[in-house]
Amino acid sequence: MSSKLKMILVAVVIVVVALLVWFFLLSPLRGDIKATETQIEQERTRLSQAQIQLAKAEATREEGRTNQARLLELTKIMPKTEEIPSLLLQLQDLADQSGITFIAISPGKSNEGAGGRILPLSVEFSGTFFNVSDFIYRAEQMVAGPGRLLAVKSVDLSPGGADMQGGVSPQLTVSMQIYAFLADDGQTGRSASPATETNEMTSQ
Repeated sequence: MSSKLKMILVAVVIVVVALLVWFFLLSPLRGDIKATETQIEQERTRLSQAQIQLAKAEATREEGRTNQARLLELTKIMPKTEEIPSLLLQLQDLADQSGITFIAISPGKSNEGAGGRILPLSVEFSGTFFNVSDFIYRAEQMVAGPGRLLAVKSVDLSPGGADMQGGVSPQLTVSMQIYAFLADDGQTGRSASPATETNEMTSQ
């Protein structure tokens, strides 16, 4: 056999082996690689969608927490029930901070108002003009605490007798009407709450 023929046979064998390797090894392997790449891309897409959904869920949960906190604040500001004992405690705290001395607090009967209900309170106390001004300011700012939403409806001042601080700031007796606001309990047109019995706080 001539060397030329041998070279041709070797070349044919190499080509045949190369074709066999291609069809039986490399081609399936390339298909597997392509399928794997497609699967990886699909998983990346699913992961991206899952991350978007997770971000939305986190935002919704955070919004829910914020709304719950706001609802709790609103419940403190405008409760559905009168909660007179806690209201009297808050007013006493304001009195201590502003330096006035309560004589009496008489809650009235709640009645319907715009956007809710109103609980009127007739308040009598003594203090100087500056004490009275400070009490009014604190009462109307108590909502920022957050505390009850209050509004001073009327103020009547009269001399209280002995002067304080060497006559610089006279003692006054004050009659004041305060409105405490309540949330609408959904019972429009109902009769006034039976829980508004008159309460008196007498200074010791």
